[in-house]
Amino acid sequence: MRISELSDEWRALAEQQRRLGAEPQARTLEYCADALRSVLVANDDELLNLQQAADESGYTPDHLGRLIREGRLPNAGRKARPLIRRSDLPSKPDWNARTGTGGSGSDYISGRLFRDISTSKFGV
Repeated sequence: MRISELSDEWRALAEQQRRLGAEPQARTLEYCADALRSVLVANDDELLNLQQAADESGYTPDHLGRLIREGRLPNAGRKARPLIRRSDLPSKPDWNARTGTGGSGSDYISGRLFRDISTSKFGV
């Protein structure tokens, strides 16, 4: 599961909790889904300099600068100080596997969060 899909999963879990009569847990899940969606939107709009973009994408700053100069990557900054919007950032196909940012870790987090919310002292 991708982290961008987590908000939708939490909404589905909220609906399930509501059907089971656990309204406080459902509202908590909806609140978390809204907060996550807001953070993801803000994160996608963040502007990165070439070094920050290189650290996240796996490409070198020189390569990213060349992509901007060639018009293959939009420049969100100025000509002398290029910036790349995170949502426009290319990434190497195997970069997530090497850095550990991909994979099924979000499945564990999602299941654990649901368990913690549904069995908290504030719950049923």
